[in-house]
Amino acid sequence: MRIRSSSLAVAFAAWLIGGCVVQTINPLFAEKDSITQPGLAGTWAQMEEGKEQGLWVFEQDGQQYNLTHTDEKGSKATFKVIAGRLGTNAFLNSTINDPTPGVKMNDFAAVHLVPAYTFIRLRKTETGLTFAAMNLEWLNKLLEENPKTVAHVMRKVGDDKIPLLTASTEELQKFVAKYADDDKAFGNEIKLVPKK
Repeated sequence: MRIRSSSLAVAFAAWLIGGCVVQTINPLFAEKDSITQPGLAGTWAQMEEGKEQGLWVFEQDGQQYNLTHTDEKGSKATFKVIAGRLGTNAFLNSTINDPTPGVKMNDFAAVHLVPAYTFIRLRKTETGLTFAAMNLEWLNKLLEENPKTVAHVMRKVGDDKIPLLTASTEELQKFVAKYADDDKAFGNEIKLVPKK
């Protein structure tokens, strides 16, 4: 599935709900390895073709961040975010805080929600921030060619097979660090600018 530039907002909405983005059972960084990321705290507008596609509000909480994301439809979700470094690359590791804010989920439904993490590469630019998630199509091809590249299980989601990475935090870091500078592995970017 190739994501076009005009579909980036949809791609990262999928990132937020775990669709077309790589998910992991274990975090990319342990809390003890978290770092503060200068300039991350604040309100950022996700822009595409001059139009705001989402709002990202990062609030620093010690060595971690609380993220409130509002999509283009006004729907909000909150996340716990840890920043960390692999070599020269900065990454954000996130997990959802409240999957149904303001809604009391019944107990049976709640046990079906399995916590997962996502990660994105973070780069500062002159005008803001650039986020890039691992390319799911690239990962699927890599795992098809060499299933032992990184520990995972394949899940059927609709008509697609989606990997869920099960590697330990240490194994995950080695895997991500190996491909962190590969534009094919991290090719789909969104740009954020400070909200004025």
